[in-house]
Amino acid sequence: MIKNTYIDIAENDLEYLEAVLKTGNTFYNQLAVQCQQVAEKFLKGCLDNMALEEDVTDLLRKHNMKKIAAKLNALKPDLKLDTVGLAYLTDFYFDTRYPGDDFYTVSKEEFEKCLAIMYDTVNKLKAKK
Repeated sequence: MIKNTYIDIAENDLEYLEAVLKTGNTFYNQLAVQCQQVAEKFLKGCLDNMALEEDVTDLLRKHNMKKIAAKLNALKPDLKLDTVGLAYLTDFYFDTRYPGDDFYTVSKEEFEKCLAIMYDTVNKLKAKK
């Protein structure tokens, strides 16, 4: 059973992504969204755990990973989270899932960049626990 925390859900999402990748899946839009979700939940979980003295509810309710990472970098400057990379990854949450002018089809190379940004973020956050 998955515990009801951002970190536990993020860990579960990461395990799911890694299991799907082992199958050779090439649905890059869905895989990019999963990378975004893993990174966002890890960021929110760490922010929720670190910012005990202030109200971060607004950041936890939105999907702006750049702002969340900037807040975490301010709390722990040695994290050095990649806010530019996370801004790139944030775009995939909407642009690959919904029809319209901003719809986007993710290439293999773009997915690999998403995966690298996600792992960079996750590894930095896990190292600072």
